[in-house]
Amino acid sequence: MNAVFILSIIISCSKNDENTGGGNCSEECVYTITANETAGTAASSLDGVHNLTMHHADAASPYPDGTKAKFTIANNVLTVEIDGKCITIKNPILTVAGSTEVKFKDSCRDKISYDVSENKGSLNEVNISDLNGKWLGQFNDR
Repeated sequence: MNAVFILSIIISCSKNDENTGGGNCSEECVYTITANETAGTAASSLDGVHNLTMHHADAASPYPDGTKAKFTIANNVLTVEIDGKCITIKNPILTVAGSTEVKFKDSCRDKISYDVSENKGSLNEVNISDLNGKWLGQFNDR
């Protein structure tokens, strides 16, 4: 009986709840940076929770205007929570040299890039695009 109890404790505690940046998502996407991409770093001033709304949705966007989203940035990791689905994305890339925007590519589940844009140390917006670069809209608080 004790062995069953100990085994059940081990199994129930095996979920990775370590806060390595981002929220409390069990789904994680670690993007593999290609040879022609440059690793990016989200400014630490952006760390925190950002509740934003979709605006200017393209017809191909998976999220219509008015969709609410919660973006958590911590330690250069992005957690995205939309419509009850959650994913944590690691290994952002620099959008273009000299830019203050980094791309967090969800190449695992939704095939979307979340492009975190900074303006004067604050979050400006999160643009979304498909993995080929087609702009699909933006989440902001305006």
